[in-house]
Amino acid sequence: MSDQEEQMSGQPHDRVGADHAGLVEAMNSAIVAVGASGRITAWNPWARHLLGYASEEALGRPVDRFLHRVVEGEPPPRRDCRILRTLRTGVPYHADGDSFTHRDGHSVMLAWSSAPIYADEAADEEHGAGAVAGAVIVLQDAAERLRIEREQHDRMAQARRANSRLALVAEITTVLSSTLNEDEVLRRLVRLTVPALGDWAEVDLLMLDGCVERVAATHREISPADIARLEGPLPPLPRAPRGPLARVLQGGMTMVISGDDARPYSDEPLTAAQHELFQTVDAHSVIITPLAARGETYGALTLGYSRPGHGYAPDDRLVVEDIARRTGLALANARLFTAQRNTAEAMQRSLLTPLPQRDDLQLQARYRPAAQASWVGGDWYDAFPLATGATGLVIGDIMGHDLHAASRMAQVRNMLRALAWDLDVPPSTVLERLDAVMDAVSDAELATAVFGRVERTTAGSWYLRWCNAGHPPPLLISHDGATTFLEEHGMLLGDPGLTDARPDGIRELPPLSTLLLYTDGLVETRGTDLTDSLTGLRRHSAHLAELPVSDLCDQLLERMELSGEDDVALLALRVPE
Repeated sequence: MSDQEEQMSGQPHDRVGADHAGLVEAMNSAIVAVGASGRITAWNPWARHLLGYASEEALGRPVDRFLHRVVEGEPPPRRDCRILRTLRTGVPYHADGDSFTHRDGHSVMLAWSSAPIYADEAADEEHGAGAVAGAVIVLQDAAERLRIEREQHDRMAQARRANSRLALVAEITTVLSSTLNEDEVLRRLVRLTVPALGDWAEVDLLMLDGCVERVAATHREISPADIARLEGPLPPLPRAPRGPLARVLQGGMTMVISGDDARPYSDEPLTAAQHELFQTVDAHSVIITPLAARGETYGALTLGYSRPGHGYAPDDRLVVEDIARRTGLALANARLFTAQRNTAEAMQRSLLTPLPQRDDLQLQARYRPAAQASWVGGDWYDAFPLATGATGLVIGDIMGHDLHAASRMAQVRNMLRALAWDLDVPPSTVLERLDAVMDAVSDAELATAVFGRVERTTAGSWYLRWCNAGHPPPLLISHDGATTFLEEHGMLLGDPGLTDARPDGIRELPPLSTLLLYTDGLVETRGTDLTDSLTGLRRHSAHLAELPVSDLCDQLLERMELSGEDDVALLALRVPE
């Protein structure tokens, strides 16, 4: 059938729109009217502007020839044309944006709506609106609106992404700054970066001997047990690095590479080890950035995606580098505090002299530093022979947990030794003199201590004379497991506002009994009642009473469930049979 025949065949049924032709022509939106058969009865200039067809090309022809809605590059079959559905159902339809084919072949994005036209506009409610005589279709260019909406959506997505990354950096900063344990810092780091910044992450550290060690790794799908097998020593850093990891560790810049870029070199085992890791995690896109601070490179953080299609854009690189800088600073601080702790601990241990063994008395001592790098230095124990033949015992704690506390502890310890040797007076008098000397010649502030003398009578029995200056009470453990706290208690050292007299105590020490002196780190734990802790100390000591005194000390440190928040000193004396 020719175009003219098509037009003629449609005329008896497709007169819809003829009465409104002038109105249709004047509309500033694309208007297309169709009759009941789906042939076009009106086509205004805006329809030509949007779709490229003149009205003489469109009038009288099937509407689906011109309004081809493109789905995956092909127009839908006529039976699936949503434009014609209004004619079949009498129900209006609309779409915010569909792709249609322009006359010249390119696609245009249009928003459209269709509304039915009924043959009997005056039909009553009982019989409905009458038969569908045609439809009016309104089309508008949606490309600009959709472009603006996409841009707004992209900007919002970028803002959400930026806020998410800022929140991640803030969280990592908070978590990393909450510990000074280097291993814990790095394990927290890899756990926080996956899956936010990659499918897997690992950290390689430079050791002091020039070797490299993979100290932490994680993967979103590989089990912790399997990923742990990837950790451990790696080959040393080559002198002339060529592989990406070696170049970053040598003080280089951040590198973004594909998994295939870490090809192994026969003369560079470190790169071969990195290539083996990439194969294990199926690396597609990788970023390696140095962990550095204050001019020193400590290691490298490596992040990667195992899924194709994921990579690291410039803004991702900035985020990863920021995290690496913060981690480098956390490592620098951890190492600084570790060095301070080691110095304080070495200084303190050098002041804890070997214990004397006299008259069959068995003496054992233990010192355990705090877990925190800076919390060390205030606790000490001491035992020494006196001019009278007695044995002096001291347990003490200087206020503070740092290198200065260790220094002040050394001052107080030496002063107490000198006073105890020179003065044949009750222990309370020795501590009173120590209090006065501390105020005059030492910068030590508050301190607690127990000073006692263990002496043997002419009849062969042993007894303890002691004075307690604000310290936890000594514990006397009999051989059969009975326990007694020596409760006599006096004021602290170093507080001029305390002027009460210091009481002395005296107690016989039964054969094979154990006298235990300790610092508060053994019994004081945050969130635990002190009375409960002291009860626990009595209970454990009773169970361990018959053990050799060295084993008793070791077992107590294990059973008391130390928090590590404070250093602990123990001094134990076993009376002979």
